[in-house]
Amino acid sequence: MLKHFWQTKFILLIILLLGAFLRFYNIDWDQGQHLHPDERFLTIVSTSMLLPASFIEYLSPQTSTFNPANIGHAFYVYGTLPLVVNKLLALGTDADNYMDITLQGRILSGFADLLVIVVIFKVVQLFERRHKFHHHIKYWSAFFYAIAVLPIQLSHFFAVDTFLTLFAFTSFYFALRFSYDKSLPMLVLSAVFFGLAIGSKISAIYIAPLLLFFIVKAYMQQATVTKKQFSHLAIGGLTFALIAYVVGRIADPYLFQNGNFVDPTISSLFLNNLQALRSWSTPEALFPPSVQWVNKLPLLFPLTNIVLLGLGVAYTFFVIFGIVMMIKKYNYPETLAVLLWMLLFFLYQGVQFSTTMRYFLPLYPFLAIVAAIGFFELTKRWSHVAKAAILLPVIIWPMLFFSIYTQPHSRNLASEWIHQNIPSGSILLSEHWDDSLPLSINAPSQKVYTIDQLPVFDPDSPEKWTKMDNMLRAGDYLILSSNRGWGSIPTVPARYPQMTAFYDDLFRGETRYKKVAEFTSYPSLQYLGIPVTIGDDWAEEAFTVYDHPKVLIFKNTAK
Repeated sequence: MLKHFWQTKFILLIILLLGAFLRFYNIDWDQGQHLHPDERFLTIVSTSMLLPASFIEYLSPQTSTFNPANIGHAFYVYGTLPLVVNKLLALGTDADNYMDITLQGRILSGFADLLVIVVIFKVVQLFERRHKFHHHIKYWSAFFYAIAVLPIQLSHFFAVDTFLTLFAFTSFYFALRFSYDKSLPMLVLSAVFFGLAIGSKISAIYIAPLLLFFIVKAYMQQATVTKKQFSHLAIGGLTFALIAYVVGRIADPYLFQNGNFVDPTISSLFLNNLQALRSWSTPEALFPPSVQWVNKLPLLFPLTNIVLLGLGVAYTFFVIFGIVMMIKKYNYPETLAVLLWMLLFFLYQGVQFSTTMRYFLPLYPFLAIVAAIGFFELTKRWSHVAKAAILLPVIIWPMLFFSIYTQPHSRNLASEWIHQNIPSGSILLSEHWDDSLPLSINAPSQKVYTIDQLPVFDPDSPEKWTKMDNMLRAGDYLILSSNRGWGSIPTVPARYPQMTAFYDDLFRGETRYKKVAEFTSYPSLQYLGIPVTIGDDWAEEAFTVYDHPKVLIFKNTAK
């Protein structure tokens, strides 16, 4: 028994070390350039925060200097808990500056995701004790999450998604435990972590139906419901709701209208911000980030992103086989409830206008467990060599993706090239709603350029194209620092007929601008000496433009 205990700890430690390596390697992946726009915004908010004079002031939405609305950031739709934790730690470690607070936030984000691996392990341990799951499944579950690409990528960003997933999934774990042993501390802990999840992002509310199922299951064991059972359920449900509410208010006091705990009114500013966000997320919206979603197929597009990018094809194969096995063999009420919730969550998110990959991150811990079941059931009678052979395709995708963090950022490489090859004083054209190049880098000779932004996302009109034509004639170089424009605008040709034609002509070499340089950081195995590279220009915008965008530089050959 003692030997098995230490063996379990050792294997989990190895998996955690693997997960930590993949998440913390090259945290400064953009070499201090702050190239993730959402992260950049959270950093600005964090550095603007001032330590409240007291805990009472912290709880007051009207006076707290931790409330983004009180420090010049009235439009804020995330939870503040991750920012507050990062800020307090930065104040205690002399890291409260624009550079260090981002790097520290990335470390915290990666650490939160690393803890998800532990919670996954503990969840499967519960199934192992309750339903005699084979003890190997818990190791494979932890392993599959450790190597999943989307969690690895989001762990490199200082954003709220990994915190949300950790707290929501931990709340699920304790709700599951409560459904088994009816221990009040488990119910309390589930409520606490649900409150922390709400404090990280309001979308944590989506896991509430799954938590409710386990709370009801704990009290309703018999087919016949007695008054005593119903009263216990009511008390348990109210206890959960009250604790989650109190913790949620402490985790993010600014979600509410005032500091009065008896008044649960949601902040009108927050509601207005959500309404504004929804108004930008429609096919009719002219908000530039929304253009990419206009003609995307509901359900199919996010499913493609999960299969080909977030997990990989081989990984997805084991998920599918795992679903089949859960329905046929592991068809317990709690496992079927998890499958149903996963389906409903995907369907709901998948039919929204914006289906960006990070919105689906709460699914990934469950997908890892399902994949582990599929892998175990398929290979349980196979030799170790055969298992390794079929596992290799699963590992190849994260190995390919990991290459991004082994090389300089493509925008930094492009900036170096610009300083080396473009004369000082040149007019450089960039695109509105994207980062202009060159970045500030330690080049041997810093040159000075005139940078103008083309209004590419403005609706096509004679006025726009008069301005565009004048700028294109005057410019010396056109620098596309990502595919934000050319990757999304041509997908809406009815709205942008002239811009679509312009990009087509540009890439065919039929304009005055000819391509002179290209910089990419595609997923690759070249860092391992294997000549395999996969272009992912087709991927969802957010998957590429932050940590490995394609940069294209064109020269005006008519001047």
